Amino acid sequence: MALDLDLTQTSGLKPLLALARNNAYIQDARRFTIGPMSVAPFMETFLPLASDDTGGFLSAERDFDDIPVRADNAAEIFEPLVSALDKKTETESRCPGFAFEKTYEHSLRPARLGYAKPHICCFAPENLAHVRSAHRGSRAEFGYAELFIQTTPDPEIDFFVDPEPDADEGTLAEHEFIQKRYKAIDRAFGLHMSFVAEIFARQHRRCLFTVSLAGSHARLYRWDRSGCVVTRAFDVREDSVTFAEFFWRFSKLSDGDRGHDLTVRLASAEEESLFRETVRAHVALQLGVAGEELDKAILAHYKPGHVTAIRVDSQPPQQTGNDTFIVSRPVASALSVDGPGTRGYWAVSAATGRIAFLKDTWRRCSRRSPSEVEGDVLLHLNELGVCNIPQFTAHGDVMDHLSTEPPYQDTLTGQLSAEPWKCRIDNKEVYVSRRRHYRLVTQTVGYSLKTIRGTEELLHSTYDVFQAMRYALAKASRSHRDLSAGNIILVKEHDRSVRKGYLIDWEASDRVDDKGESIHTGRNGTWAFNSMRLLGDRKHEELKHTFQDDMESLLYVVFYCALLYLPHDLSDEWLTWTHDRFFYDTEMMGKSLCGGKGKLANAWYREYTFRLHFESAAFQEWFDTMLDYHHPRKVGDPKLTDRWKPEVVDAFWSHFLETHDLERDNRTVHHLIKFEQYDPDSPESEPRPSPSPPRPSKRSVDIGDPDAVHDERPRKSRRRNNVVAATSSSAPHHSPTTAHHTTSPDSHVPLRRSQRIRARAGKSGPIPQSAEGSQPSKPKSNARRTRSVQTRATKRSRK
Repeated sequence: MALDLDLTQTSGLKPLLALARNNAYIQDARRFTIGPMSVAPFMETFLPLASDDTGGFLSAERDFDDIPVRADNAAEIFEPLVSALDKKTETESRCPGFAFEKTYEHSLRPARLGYAKPHICCFAPENLAHVRSAHRGSRAEFGYAELFIQTTPDPEIDFFVDPEPDADEGTLAEHEFIQKRYKAIDRAFGLHMSFVAEIFARQHRRCLFTVSLAGSHARLYRWDRSGCVVTRAFDVREDSVTFAEFFWRFSKLSDGDRGHDLTVRLASAEEESLFRETVRAHVALQLGVAGEELDKAILAHYKPGHVTAIRVDSQPPQQTGNDTFIVSRPVASALSVDGPGTRGYWAVSAATGRIAFLKDTWRRCSRRSPSEVEGDVLLHLNELGVCNIPQFTAHGDVMDHLSTEPPYQDTLTGQLSAEPWKCRIDNKEVYVSRRRHYRLVTQTVGYSLKTIRGTEELLHSTYDVFQAMRYALAKASRSHRDLSAGNIILVKEHDRSVRKGYLIDWEASDRVDDKGESIHTGRNGTWAFNSMRLLGDRKHEELKHTFQDDMESLLYVVFYCALLYLPHDLSDEWLTWTHDRFFYDTEMMGKSLCGGKGKLANAWYREYTFRLHFESAAFQEWFDTMLDYHHPRKVGDPKLTDRWKPEVVDAFWSHFLETHDLERDNRTVHHLIKFEQYDPDSPESEPRPSPSPPRPSKRSVDIGDPDAVHDERPRKSRRRNNVVAATSSSAPHHSPTTAHHTTSPDSHVPLRRSQRIRARAGKSGPIPQSAEGSQPSKPKSNARRTRSVQTRATKRSRK
C-alpha cells in the first residue's frame, strides 16, 4: 500500500480514525448491497462445480453443533468454528488445500478497531508460514488471506433483516433489508467492511468471498468493485451440510475464480533488480539526493521482496498485444470497498527498462452511455500538441481468460440488480453500475504537488497546468473537470531550475460546445476544489461545467497548498477552522447535497482570508490579485470588471512570474487538528482534550486529505472528537518526498479516565490568537457571524 508523505506509515490506516472510517463504510454499504440471495443459487452462480466429483468432501453431520446459538463473547463462536473447519481425515477435509487460522489473536491490540484483524482467515499452506512468522503488529494477514470469517456472539447483531421465506415479489420489493441503526450492529459490519477494503488494497483482486456469523447464523458474501451480494442467513447447526459445501466448493475454484487477478505475477529476481536500479536512478534525478536520503526516498516506490509484474493488454489504435511492467509499492492506493479502486505505480518496462507510470483502475462501463476511455483522450491530446500533460504509452481493458463473453474483467454484482429477490435499502431501489478493469501507462513520472519546495515551485507549476488547460480547450475543445491537488504532478526536467507541473487524470474530462459548456451535465470533480456555482445549486445534475469552473478550481488548489505548505501567520486552530469551513462546507438542500457557502462568503467579504497573511509578500500580491479577478470585493470597480477570463489571467500570471523573485525553499508544513470519531473502547486511540476547538464540519474522513473524497459525496459523521494538533514545522527540507511532521512530546500519551473527566470539567486551555496578536472570539463562537455573512452573500448572489 502507499505510504504517507513522510514515509513513516501506511497511508489511510491511522488507528485514531478507524471508527470514523468504519462508519463511512456503513454509509457506503447502503448504496451497493444486493440481497438477500438464497444460498443454493449463490453457490451455483459464484462457486460452480466443474464436475460431479465429490472426492475429498468431509461429511459435516453435526460438526458445527459446538457453535452456540448465542454466546457471551466472539471467542465462544470462533474457537469451536475453527476447530470444525480444520477437521480432516487422511483423504478428506473441510477445505482441501487450505488452512484456517485464528488471526484475531495475531494483533497486538485485537479489541481496538485500528488494530483489529478478522477472527478467522483462510490461507494457502505456503502462505500460512509467512503469516505465522510475521510480527503481530504487522498486517501481513491481509496480504495473504483467501477469505475471512468474522463473528459476533448475538444473532441480533446482524446488519441485515431477511424477509419471510415465502414472501411474494411485491413483499420482497417493499421489504427493508437493513436493520434500524444500532451502535453494536454498525460497529460489527463496519469492521467487516474495513477488512474487505484492506484486502482489496493489499492484493491484486477481482473479487473476494467472506463469511459472517451472528451466533450460529451465517451469511455468505461476494464483494467486487461494484458492490456486494449477500445471502440469506442460515443456521450452521441445522444446515451444516450447506455450510461445509461452501468451503469445499471454494477449494475447488481456480485462483482466478477465487478472485485473484491472473494478469499479475511475482517478478523474477532479474526483474526486481531491473526495477530497483531504474527507480533509484529516476528518484536521484527528480530529487537530486544521494546516500541515506536516496535510500529513504526509494521506499515510496520499492519494497524488497514485494515486486510484481503486471500485464497490460494493448488495444486499438495500437496493435493488439500485451506488455509487461514491473511495479512494487504504489504511490496512491484506494482504501475503499466499491468504486474505481485506483492504484498508481512507478513502473519499469520489462522490455525496454524505461521508467513509466501505471494507473490501475476499475472504470465505469455502461452500455447505455459509454464513456470515453482516458487513454484515448490522452492520446488525442498528445497528437494535437497539448503541452504539460502526460505522454501516452499504452492502455487497455484487462483481458479475462476465464471467460469469452465478455472477454474482459468486469464486475458481476450489477448483473443481479434486477433479480426479483432483491430488497430495498432505506426505502430505495439499489442500482449497482458495472465496472471494467482498465490500465493506462504513460511516460511522465513525477511527484505529487503536495511535495512543493516553496512559493516559486507552486506558482510556476500551477501556471504550467493553466497552460495545459488552455491548450486542451483551444486545440481539443475539452475541459478537465477535476482540478485537484492530487491531479497535478511535478517533474524535474533538464531545462528548468524548478519542477514542471503536469495535469494528469483526464478520465472525468469532457468536450465542450460552442458556448464553452460541457456536453454532459452534472457535478464532477473533487468536492474540496469544486467551484461555488457547482456546489451551491441544488439542481447540480442539470448544470454544465465551464472552463471558468476549472479556473476557479485551480485557484482553490493553489490556496490549499499555500495553507498547508507555505509560511503564514494562522494558528493551528484558525488554520483548521479555515480549511474545514472553506473547502468542506456541506448541507442538505431538499434531497441534494450542496455546499460552497464558505467559498461564497470569502468571495464577497474575504471572510476566511482577511486574517491570513503569507510570509511571502510576492505570493500575497498574486493571491490577492487573483481573488479580486475572480470576484472583486468592490462590485462595479472598473479596474476589475470582467477580469475572470483566461486571456486576462494568463497575461497577469505570466507577467507576474517574469517580474517577481519568488522564494525557492520556504516550504513549511502546517498541521490540522483532527475532529474525528475515535474508538471509545481504546485508551491508546482516545485523543487528549484540545483547548477551544473550532467548529468541525460534517465529514468523517481525514480532513487533511482532500483526495480522500473522490466523488461529490463527502462522508458524514455524527459525533466529533478532537486530537491535539502538532506544531508547525519550518525546518529545511532536503527531500520533497519527506513532509517533516513535528508533534508535541506527549501528544500520543493516553489519559486516565479520571484525568479526562477533570480536564473536560475544567475546560482549561489557551485561547487561540488572531493574526493581529489579540484574543479574538474563538473560531467556534465566530460561526454564528459566518453563517449570517454567508446568508447575506447567498441572498445577494441570487439578486
